[in-house]
Amino acid sequence: MSTSFVNDQGDAVIVTGGTTGIGLAISLHFAAAGKQVYTVSRRGEDNVGELDRQVKERGVRRPYVLKADVSSSARLVEIANELAQAGVRLRTVVACAGIGVRKLTLDVTDEELRSVLDVNLYGLMTTFRVFAPLALKQPGARFIAISSLNAIQGMRLRAPYSGAKAGVDGFVRALAFEWGPLGATVNSVAPGIIVTPMTRGYMDANPERREAGLAHTPVGRLGAPDDIAHAVAFLASEDASFVNGHTLVVDGGLSVGNSWW
Repeated sequence: MSTSFVNDQGDAVIVTGGTTGIGLAISLHFAAAGKQVYTVSRRGEDNVGELDRQVKERGVRRPYVLKADVSSSARLVEIANELAQAGVRLRTVVACAGIGVRKLTLDVTDEELRSVLDVNLYGLMTTFRVFAPLALKQPGARFIAISSLNAIQGMRLRAPYSGAKAGVDGFVRALAFEWGPLGATVNSVAPGIIVTPMTRGYMDANPERREAGLAHTPVGRLGAPDDIAHAVAFLASEDASFVNGHTLVVDGGLSVGNSWW
């Protein structure tokens, strides 16, 4: 499938998982900053209702929406080739696509385990590897992964997700050594409890869990997708040119301690 891109010669950004939740907030933040934004979604234009609503509300340039499943590299390679042929100056790659399963480890099926690893870990690795040859042509390329508080803090019912996200942070640190000498930085952002379409259903069904999250977050509120978008924007900026191989935890202080004792 071919896509016609308009190249305005400015710096471009690609965001996977960018039509909902945290990924959408990141896409729109870069759009508001005047960047060309290419957002990758498994459902493509079939899942853009919230994107279109927020584009109108915020008055920003609509991101290109590209259909691709990050657990398979073929379509990502096609997109990278199309961007290259159009002369798009891709400088920032944000890997945000993610899925989770909330079950006891022994109850997780093989299919669920494979899906969690394929999207959250393999999908991120593939995203960075596929778009790196294009992004590394630009001075100061930025690679930013969305990790999770679960990568550094164990949590019941989240073992496969925690393992995948811990792998994300390890991959980021290794790439920081490989690509730092090429002028790039590679970092990750680890969100705490963020209210998104993926978490809202769980909170609505389990209001006591929402209250527990609030009680253990020192700033007294749960996170919003824009909180993560601001952190990503910092890591993509020149202000973060000396930040490399770092996981920036954005959790309102949830991980620094607790009051159970």
